[in-house]
Amino acid sequence: MKSLLVAALVLAAAVCGTARAEPPFPLPGQPGPDFSNRPQCTSTHVRSVERQVAAMQKLRTAGPEAVDQLCTLIELGSAWLGGELPDETRKQLKDMLGFDVDLARIAAECRAGQGNLERELIGRLGYLRAELVRCNDTI
Repeated sequence: MKSLLVAALVLAAAVCGTARAEPPFPLPGQPGPDFSNRPQCTSTHVRSVERQVAAMQKLRTAGPEAVDQLCTLIELGSAWLGGELPDETRKQLKDMLGFDVDLARIAAECRAGQGNLERELIGRLGYLRAELVRCNDTI
């Protein structure tokens, strides 16, 4: 039973890895976004963007609850194991996976990831809605 829980915790850690935010402007020496290469506002493109908006809205309503359940599972598993994995188990997992499995850090990163997910979804929805406005203005 413990090995099943450890496997679930490792899987959750892989899924809830910290998100890296992209800088709003390109770093010096890196190319910026190419705004001249925007897709044509065909009816197919507009329908595709509308489907993406609908999917992002569903994710925005269901996503935080799903991540909360996953984080709660990690926290419950950590508490069930006594807060930390035994040293021998951590060593075996590190040898097998190539990185240390720190349950407290995984739980903290999962909770931080909840906020990052919300920000990413809001940003993507804003972009998609702007794309719809651009296409509606050109039709």
